[in-house]
Amino acid sequence: MGGSVLSGSTDLPGYRRLALTLAEAVAAGRYDKDTPLPTDTELMTEYSLGRQTVRRAFQELVADGLVYRVRGRGTFPTDQPSTGRSVRSTDSIEQLEEWPGTEMEVISPLELKRDRVHAEKLELDSLVVAQLKVRRWIDNQPYAVNTIILPPDVAETLISENLIPTVRTPGTILASVGSVAGPVAGAEETVTAILVSDDIAEILHTPPGRPALHIERVYRNGNGVPVEISLTVHASERYEHRLSIQRAGRHGS
Repeated sequence: MGGSVLSGSTDLPGYRRLALTLAEAVAAGRYDKDTPLPTDTELMTEYSLGRQTVRRAFQELVADGLVYRVRGRGTFPTDQPSTGRSVRSTDSIEQLEEWPGTEMEVISPLELKRDRVHAEKLELDSLVVAQLKVRRWIDNQPYAVNTIILPPDVAETLISENLIPTVRTPGTILASVGSVAGPVAGAEETVTAILVSDDIAEILHTPPGRPALHIERVYRNGNGVPVEISLTVHASERYEHRLSIQRAGRHGS
């Protein structure tokens, strides 16, 4: 039987004391993306606790956003930006083309696929679109996963001109698209709330089931032609979406 001592007052229930103990270990850096937390069985043995108590403790940690669980791999601490910085939304095309202070990483290469919905939004003559997936980073932490959908001819030009990065780097695909399809002049944006799926959670190092923002943008060049669709899921703990709202008629008054 185990002999380790739990943190917290003995007046607290066992699951809460175990959650506090594990939270302290996470804060101390004992676990990371390559070093999972102990398994249920290991904790049951170490602290002489029942399985339901251990599971309840993990549920507390997941709900608090401190850990996430990956089936078949274990439980890992959620990455927390050491500087406390988060990414804020912007209404500037120039900033959307740069995302200063962040980096991109292509995690799924360009591929062609049939997609009626997005082909129509891109105003294409066929149902075939090109798609790739990008993960964005800030302070060495992932904060967004971005599915980018392009007209096939634009994608072909990006490839032929070697504009798809193969390593993590500053910049955006949008800036490259603007350089080959005409400068981006504007975008239509749709924002919805979703719950993070298991696969997205693993990419963003965040707990599955956590609320997140899904932002769809359709970018157009100066001629009004759609040149890119961006479908982005943002980790809520590392992204802020802000709007400035004013009364009508105040500008220039």
